[in-house]
Amino acid sequence: MKTTIIRGGTLVVGQSILQQDLLIKGEKIAAIGELSKLKPDEIIDASDLLVLPGGVDTHVHFNDVFMNTISVHDYYSGTLAAAHGGTTTVIDFSNQAPGATLMSTLEAKYAEASGNALIDWGVHPVITQPTDATLAEIPKVVAAGAPTIKCYMIYREEGLLIEEPDLRRILAGLRDAGGMLLVHAEDNDMAEAGIARHIEEGLTDTKYHSTSKPATVENRAIERAIQMVREVGGRLFVVHLSSGEGIKMVGAARGEGLDVLAETCTHYLVLTDEMLQREDGFKWTCSPPLRDLANQRQLWRGVQDGRLVQVTSDDAAYSWEATQYGKDRFDLCPNGMPGVEPRFHLLYSQGVAYGQISLPRFVDLVATNPARIFGMYPQKGVLLPGSDADIVLFDPEAQWTMGQQNSHSCNDWHAYEGVEVTGKIRKVFSRGELIINGEDCLAQKGRGRYVHRKLNRM
Repeated sequence: MKTTIIRGGTLVVGQSILQQDLLIKGEKIAAIGELSKLKPDEIIDASDLLVLPGGVDTHVHFNDVFMNTISVHDYYSGTLAAAHGGTTTVIDFSNQAPGATLMSTLEAKYAEASGNALIDWGVHPVITQPTDATLAEIPKVVAAGAPTIKCYMIYREEGLLIEEPDLRRILAGLRDAGGMLLVHAEDNDMAEAGIARHIEEGLTDTKYHSTSKPATVENRAIERAIQMVREVGGRLFVVHLSSGEGIKMVGAARGEGLDVLAETCTHYLVLTDEMLQREDGFKWTCSPPLRDLANQRQLWRGVQDGRLVQVTSDDAAYSWEATQYGKDRFDLCPNGMPGVEPRFHLLYSQGVAYGQISLPRFVDLVATNPARIFGMYPQKGVLLPGSDADIVLFDPEAQWTMGQQNSHSCNDWHAYEGVEVTGKIRKVFSRGELIINGEDCLAQKGRGRYVHRKLNRM
């Protein structure tokens, strides 16, 4: 097996920041320490660079059919963007097709990723048909390494809504099988009423997307979901939380001893609902909607104090043409934006470089916690002997401007055009293989592997 030493860099290992060497042997990290006496096959000089675990993004939507379109990122283009953004593992959502089994959600992603994925990947099955037969398959998908199942508390017209009685049954099934329920928490009835009221009154511009679904819509769904855990038990994860009140509820639930966790996403920490006021504001239509500055500040506090355990991209990249479906009617715009490549850079720049979070906290949010919570630790998300050699060499002093001209996404517009960034990825290793070297991708198409996951208690 090939041996490589990364020498002279600053490593982040847990809560420690270390000036040590790192030895890669084959696909694994073999040793960390003073390794000057070893004679590896290759030495990489990491002087003045940070040596960080590869990012783990547990919230991406590749080949996602939604609102009369399909996301532009497939398993090649999506993982290419991810790799350039320092992410070495993704977990994608797979919706249960009409009349299909729950296991077919895994089979569909195997077919999409085979021969295409550049980095390692996993699957969150999404239940759309909560029949007895579907629920009976929950132990089977958990055993197949996909123990995290998502349900939507919204989107009746899109065929995704799961009503509360069925949510309780799913939560109980996952409780018994050793899995975790992920919820998109927006109250469907409140959202439908708010959207209909706005359309009736002729309030159809993009800026009304956020007022049609204010924070109370999200908060009500989070409240209902937490109450289900009180009564049923089980493990709950709230995806893409965007409201300050939601953070308080999740924190209180944890204080009660309930197994409730939550994430937020890059766009909620970087952008506000002011983006929706722009002429091209439809590009930033996502759900839950972007919030105001007061909510954003509370999100940062949640990131800092641990009530929010990770930051994901919620990458749902739709073409410029598709976003314009909502140019004159906000409710027709596909909800989502590209984000899998910018996540790592933006969280470092806005968090560490701005002094809002520490370097170890950044690593927790972008890599270690997602790996631990979603059943991949210590294989992923950490620099430890025996872990996969998923490694990012990062220049903390580089200054650059993010935008379409330096994007590696196939999408034809950029959600963070013109944002000034501190810090730049120089090299990315996946299982010991150098896959990103500056602007060059060296990875062979299809080298990514399915990650079989098993949950442990936090």
